[in-house]
Amino acid sequence: MTSRGIGLVVATLGTWVAARSFGIDELHAVTVAAVVVLLGALVWARLVPERLTAHRLVEPAALWFGQRTRVRLRLTNTGRFPTPPVQVRDQAPPILASRPQVRVGPLGPRRRVTVTYELAGDQRGRFTIGPLTVVAQDAFGLVQRRRTLPGTAEVTVYPPVVDLPAGLPLGGATGVSSSGLRRASAIGEDLADIREYVRGDDLRSVHWPSTAHRGKLMVRRSEDVLTPRSTIVLDVRRDRHTGHGPRASIETAVAAAASSAHHLAKHGQNVTVVDRPVLRAPSPRPWDSWLAELAETQPEDVDLPALLRQIASGAVGDGALLAIVTTPRPGELRALVRAGRAASTRTALVVDTASHGGRRPDPATAEAVTGLRAAGWRATSLHCNDDLRQRWGELLGRGVGHAPSTGVS
Repeated sequence: MTSRGIGLVVATLGTWVAARSFGIDELHAVTVAAVVVLLGALVWARLVPERLTAHRLVEPAALWFGQRTRVRLRLTNTGRFPTPPVQVRDQAPPILASRPQVRVGPLGPRRRVTVTYELAGDQRGRFTIGPLTVVAQDAFGLVQRRRTLPGTAEVTVYPPVVDLPAGLPLGGATGVSSSGLRRASAIGEDLADIREYVRGDDLRSVHWPSTAHRGKLMVRRSEDVLTPRSTIVLDVRRDRHTGHGPRASIETAVAAAASSAHHLAKHGQNVTVVDRPVLRAPSPRPWDSWLAELAETQPEDVDLPALLRQIASGAVGDGALLAIVTTPRPGELRALVRAGRAASTRTALVVDTASHGGRRPDPATAEAVTGLRAAGWRATSLHCNDDLRQRWGELLGRGVGHAPSTGVS
């Protein structure tokens, strides 16, 4: 029963009480008429035929941040009688659409109609659209019947990707010259091509002389001499990120990772994105294949220091290293510096989570950037609402020893 129906019930009770109290026959007639209307509406809601099926099509189902997509709902009357006018409401996250609903008039037997509405990709992620709710009301709007039609669809919104200015020296994969050929080694075996064994590695790649010398299993790195590689380390630790919605620090970090992957790939790099310790070295992939994973990335409880130790040992990969991290503590900063020692290029974007949580920028962020620059890294900070292009430009124009941005205008 709708709010209008409830109001009519209350009014009918009041009219009946007044009719009994004052003996007014006209009020008795009004009471009887109201009861008849209410009963008729209830019978209608119980017996009216309504056999609808729905098919949903999202075009496109994967969209860029800020893009709009269209949802098409095809409703079919599978019954032998016309349907009443109905209100069709689709369930969608509020960040994408504000209660999408359309009104559909009577639909004849075996007839179909297509209605559309739009979704706005203003928040990255993977979202479920549906199920569909069909609401039919009587002619007076007193009673409604609600039915849920099964079926959902998935919509993926990729993180923001911006074009970054060129000029960052990337180098090639470790042990590979700029021409893509193996560098000659005076000792016959380039020690940069040996790393610690990780569970899942092929035992045929064990380098026995190094194993005997170090007292633990060591393996040869797999060679990729054609395309230089870059590894992006993304800090997703739940206890470090702050903020909510598009202004959250995890959104800044993910957008920086997606934009960096695009930039590196555009300049001939095979890209690997890692955010947790690995069982075996991940394979580089085209940058756009990482977008779906980055769209779903959320803060989690992960062991970033363990991942940095794997990078330092060569278990994750070689080539250029780009770290997108929250403000590191002193021990974590040392681990990050060690992880970058074998990289051809070392770059860091330090996300200031304090500013994303509505507080003043954390001085430790600037200190971490200074420490990384002193260790030979190209580093800068990322505060809430910072322009990533501008910060990336700092990596190009500022060498080691320049003071990092404080985020305070």
